[in-house]
Amino acid sequence: MSSTTDDSQSFIIFAAVLGALVFFTFFIMLMANLFSPASDSLSDPLVVSQQQERLMPVGRSRVAE
Repeated sequence: MSSTTDDSQSFIIFAAVLGALVFFTFFIMLMANLFSPASDSLSDPLVVSQQQERLMPVGRSRVAE
């Protein structure tokens, strides 16, 4: 009878710790979204051109036409 109580108590503690970690994760995500500045970088043409330049391939292949 003692082993059943120990198993049940262990499961409750494990579930409580897991629940606390999940709650903490969502809390941190919420705080990060609340305090981070809004991203308006996609509307700035200079930023868009810089992104396109960084994403271009390094080399180009010569293909016979």
